[in-house]
Amino acid sequence: MPKEQRRENYEQSLGAWRARLQATNQTRKPLIEKVTNTWREDEKFRVAEECDTKEPNFCDLDDENSFPSLSVKAIRSRRFRRMFAVLVLVSVGMYYIWTRHIRPSVQEGWELKQGFLPAQVNGTYGVAKGGHFDGVRIKDIDATYVPGGNKDPEGNRRLIFVGDIHGCKDELKHLLKKVDFNSKTDHLVATGDVVSKGPHSPGVLDLLIHYGAESVRGNHEDRLLEAAKTLSGSDNKRDDAMSTSKGYSKDAELLKELKPHHMRFLHDMPLMLRIPALPFATSSWRKDKHNIAEETIVIHAGLVPHVPLERQDPYFVMNMRSIDHKTHVPSALRETKKGNSKPWMHIWNWYNNRLAKGRSIKGFHIWSYAEWLNQRVTGSWISNSWSSMSKKQPQPQPQVAVYGHDSKMGLQMHRWSKGLDTGCASGGKLTAMVLDAKGKTEIVQVKCDSYRT
Repeated sequence: MPKEQRRENYEQSLGAWRARLQATNQTRKPLIEKVTNTWREDEKFRVAEECDTKEPNFCDLDDENSFPSLSVKAIRSRRFRRMFAVLVLVSVGMYYIWTRHIRPSVQEGWELKQGFLPAQVNGTYGVAKGGHFDGVRIKDIDATYVPGGNKDPEGNRRLIFVGDIHGCKDELKHLLKKVDFNSKTDHLVATGDVVSKGPHSPGVLDLLIHYGAESVRGNHEDRLLEAAKTLSGSDNKRDDAMSTSKGYSKDAELLKELKPHHMRFLHDMPLMLRIPALPFATSSWRKDKHNIAEETIVIHAGLVPHVPLERQDPYFVMNMRSIDHKTHVPSALRETKKGNSKPWMHIWNWYNNRLAKGRSIKGFHIWSYAEWLNQRVTGSWISNSWSSMSKKQPQPQPQVAVYGHDSKMGLQMHRWSKGLDTGCASGGKLTAMVLDAKGKTEIVQVKCDSYRT
């Protein structure tokens, strides 16, 4: 081969080698540049840049199945709005019930309980200083008159309780006719204040005596008896009474109309009349608050809860209208200056309802006010308090109080107290509560004329 030919072939081969080398150098790049990240384009691995989570499509607002989209959809739904409205109404209702009913009831119960604890001044005997009571304090009703008792095995007898009559004889006769009063099977019991204000006080007394009725002593009977003592005394006492007593002149005029047998009837009125639990009656205080199955105490005005009957202050039994719920000191007023007054029957009902439910009264003390003051003076209050609490006292039984006196309160029919004064002499009504042998009660009323002067 000629030399020129060989040289030409060499140069061609060298050019081809250089071309392959140049092509090879162009294809040699860093490994990082060979990463294509094609997986980023796959839909299922897409992650929003603004969301710091690895859950697919969690914060993608454009995706209907994302959490924000589903949340907005739920909030805008009609069902959600209904549920939210119901939740708001339930919350408001629960708040209202708590603030208006549950919390006040719990707070009131706690405050009422405080009045029974030894740190308070419980009891009243000797507080009123209303004079010496010279009558019968507690009288037990004759067993003959107890409906369903040993003398009434068939349970045919009834007790007819009548509120303040105040000399309204015609209204009393009308009421007895309306209840079909039968003196052979019925016994009439008045709650006091059978005289004064009305036009026929002697006639009312004659009617009560004729039917063999009983009545507790009210403040008007007590005032008449005190006036009678004053009239039988010196002229100076009569003059003092006329100048200091508001109703003395009216009482003096009424006394002129009364005969000796009227005065004996007034004097024999007990402060309290006790009626035992009726044998045929069943305790159903949860079902019917008007039934009476427990021992009944008839008084004119009121009683202090947890104070034994023999320690009740006579003045307040005939004049009470309210009780300080912290100290349990009663008052003849409806509101006292201290502002802690509650209607006495309110605390009486609370206490007896507690007894009926079997709740403990451990720690409740029964001292009288006078005893408390005496122990406080002698310095033995703490020791006596501990001694009183440590002694095991029998659990008292609930009692029903039947009373009159407070005509402004009107008819008051509660489970443990029955108020029957409905203002007959002032143009209101004369009220009777009929109690049968099974403990059922019935209210009967007649309209009265007004005798206000």
